[in-house]
Amino acid sequence: MPSEKIREAQWRQKFANTDATWFSFVVENRRGELIGFAQGNRSDHPEYAGELNKIYLLREYQGVGLGRRLISVVAQRFLSEGIDSMWLLGDARNPSNKVWLALGAVKTDDDPGTGNYGWRDLRTLIAQTEKKKLEGLVKA
Repeated sequence: MPSEKIREAQWRQKFANTDATWFSFVVENRRGELIGFAQGNRSDHPEYAGELNKIYLLREYQGVGLGRRLISVVAQRFLSEGIDSMWLLGDARNPSNKVWLALGAVKTDDDPGTGNYGWRDLRTLIAQTEKKKLEGLVKA
């Protein structure tokens, strides 16, 4: 696994490139510290036009809806660019896979060793993230 220094250099180089084929959203806490991010780009997948290339959220900020919001803003950005589907290449061991399914994703292959999921309609994904947000506000 690359060191923090190498990763920082990679990201600095990436952000220095003004190529419009990718974008990133970051989440900071109230102290201005980076706590998460998501990166999207056009996809070479034959069935999905956009790719959620990376999504990360520090463990202590998981489970409060920030990940759903990140996915939603990525989906909204894709829609603004005329891209209406998205997939992600993941790891089957990632516990977030349950979240993707809860947000309407489908497994994109039959290989149990991969965590590859996709959304064919980003409008539906955005509606799901809004529904989950509202469910979190309702007390039983």
